[in-house]
Order: sequence, then C-alpha cells, then structure tokens
Amino acid sequence: MKKILIFALILTVAQLGAQNKEADAALKAYEKSKADVAGKKALDAASWVKLGNNIVSVYALPTKNIWPGLSALEAKVVLKDLRSSGSESKTINGEEYEVVHYADKDLYYDAGGTLSFWVVTKPLMPHNLLIEALEAYRKGYELDAKGSQKKAITEGITNVQNHFIQDAMSANSMGDYSLSSENFGNSILCSEHPSINHVDSLVVFYTGLTAFYAKEHERALTYIRRSLDMGYSQDGAAYSFLAECYNVLGQSEKVEETLAEGFTKYPGNQGILVSLINLYMENEDDPAKIMEYIHFAQENEPNNESLYYAEGNAWRKLNNNEKAFECFEKSVTINPNYLYGHISIGTSFYDAAIEIQTLASDEMDDKKYDALVEEMDQLLIKAAKPLEAAFSLTDNADIQGDIAVYLRNIYYRLQAKDEKYIPMHEKYRELSQGR
Repeated sequence: MKKILIFALILTVAQLGAQNKEADAALKAYEKSKADVAGKKALDAASWVKLGNNIVSVYALPTKNIWPGLSALEAKVVLKDLRSSGSESKTINGEEYEVVHYADKDLYYDAGGTLSFWVVTKPLMPHNLLIEALEAYRKGYELDAKGSQKKAITEGITNVQNHFIQDAMSANSMGDYSLSSENFGNSILCSEHPSINHVDSLVVFYTGLTAFYAKEHERALTYIRRSLDMGYSQDGAAYSFLAECYNVLGQSEKVEETLAEGFTKYPGNQGILVSLINLYMENEDDPAKIMEYIHFAQENEPNNESLYYAEGNAWRKLNNNEKAFECFEKSVTINPNYLYGHISIGTSFYDAAIEIQTLASDEMDDKKYDALVEEMDQLLIKAAKPLEAAFSLTDNADIQGDIAVYLRNIYYRLQAKDEKYIPMHEKYRELSQGR
C-alpha cells in the first residue's frame, strides 16, 4: 500500500512538473514579446502579432486539447498528463451536471456524459488576456502598412473572438448572465475590426438577451434594438424583450409602440400578443381595443386557456358579464386545472349574489324578498364549488388566503340555511384569520 501511494505521489509530481514546464515556457514567450514591443520592435507589425499569439497561448493553456462535446473517456485520453482531484454532481438552472475538478479548471459533463462547458478556476494570469491580445492585434494592424500580416491578424482576432464566445456560453450555462453578456459584447469588438468586418446579428441579440436576464436593461435595450436594426428578431421575440426593457426603464410610451411594431411584423407571435393584451389590461385602457388582438391570438392557439381568461376579463370591463362568464367557462373546459378560470367563475357567481343581496335589502314585498334571498343562496352555492376547486389547485398561501375569505363569507351565510355548512365555515374562518 505504501509503495502504491509513493508511486501515485511521484506520478502526480511528474504530471504537475510537465504542466508547469509548459506554463513556464508560455509565460516566458509572453514576457519576451512584451519586452520586444516595448523596445526596438515597437513599430514592427509582426512583433505585435507575435505578442497577440503568445497572449492567447497563455490564456488557452488551461483548456488546451479540450472542446465542447468531448466525452469523459476522450477527456481522460487528451488530459492524460493531468489528474483530477475528484468530482461532484451539480444542478444549474435545472440541468444536471457531473463536475470533474482539476487543479486549474472544472469540467461540466451533461447527463449524456459529454463535456458541455468548463470554468477555469486558476488562470495563469489574473487580468483579461483576451482583451490584451485583441489590442496587440489591433496595433499590429495599424503598423502593417504593406499588409504582410493581414492573414495572421485576421486569424488571430478570429481566434480571440471564438474564445470570447465560448466563455460567454460557459458563463450563460453557469447562470452568470452579466459575464456572459460582457463576453458576447467583447466578441462583437473582434468582429467589428476591419480585418473581419462582419458582425453576426445572432451574437448581437444574445449580448442583449443575456444583459436582459442580468437585469442590465439599458445594455439589453441597446443590443436588442441593434439586432432588430440588423434584421434579427428571433421570430419576433426580440420585441417582447425590448418592450419589457422600456417598461422597466419607465419609457411607457415606447412599450406600446414597440409591441405594435412587433405585432405588425410578426402577427403570429403569441408572446407579443399576450404582452399587448396584458398592457391594455394593466393600463385599464379601452378593453374594446384588445379584442382584435385576443381573437387573433385565439385563432393561432385555440387551446390556450389563458387567452379565453383574458377575453373574459375584457368583457367584464365592458360590463358584459354574460360573455365574460362564457369565456371563463371556456378556459376551464380547455384546462380543468386552470386556477384563474375557476377563481373567476366563483367570483362571478359571488358578485352576482352580492348584487341580489343589495336588491333584496331594498325590497319591501315579503314574497319577492324571499325569492331574491333564495336566488342569492343558490348563487353562493354555485360560487362555492369552483372556489373550492381553485383552493385545492394552488399551494400559494396568498391566493389560498384570498379564496378562503370568499368561502368563509359564503358558508357563513349558508350555515343559517343548512347545518351541514357549519364545518366548512369553521374551516375557512380559520384559514382566513388575519384577513
């Protein structure tokens, strides 16, 4: 056992020694190139390009010979000189990963056993080497009057661009959206350089989208708007994100304008339609305006229960309770477990009962009064069933508390009519305490 441990220790030292030698060589080449351009070769384009190449070599050394899609077995082969320090399972944004730890990096394998992304935990140098490399190539480009370094500069900046995109994707997978957006943005700096001069509109959109998820709405607005100007909208979804940016930034006049523009260009995009509907509902604007949008949305998604719920609310605002009720019933016919449909049906019956109660309180004729009271009780019985269903469909304490208040009031009235409702009143009285 002792011999095995000694052998393992010797092997580890040998592995680290080989790795350190390669790192030392890369760092020496980097320092020499820096010294060259700081001295006699300051105006030599080739020396600046060489510096850029050496910077990238230092940056890329920890992840040398690995790539996304690499299998765990292949990784063991290409990283044969390195020993992992262990592994663990992690869940990130709902995805399961097996994380294999090395001295300078963590490799994240997906459920299928392929390398999804990596995180360098100990870079050879702490500052942003890719930005430094880009600056070196830019300097080389400025000094390359004869164009002798054109190909090398283009290849170098393209390499830096690819590294930025890979880092952006890794940061996105880790849920670090701010860093992801920064790296996507830096990749655009590369593609904007005259040696490449081709900006990918998809990358521009992702720069904005990750900024949006990072709640950096000013930055998100800039890049999403730019992607739209370039003709990329992710089938219209960009307009919904853009409208939300304007909303968060308090530019309310831009919200409707943006959604209307998106609807005109992408009338089949449900996200835009729903956003328009919600906008009118939240602003308590003329509900008649949204009917066109709602009906168009229903044509595209006839089995979307929330669209009928939205229409029901619109009819309510138009004081057409009959049509509103039809829409709420349609929503739970499509989806019997649709919480808000059941709530709306129940509260519709409840509100109708309250209206009858008001009429009864003003009625002087005893027979008519008794008839109104009976009608009210029947409406309350009808209200109880969907509200009970809604209560059982959610575990949200606030929603349950609101529903409990309705049911407490309903059963308080009904217990005088029939003793069987007394336990129900007690139940919801306790559940609604403090409300």
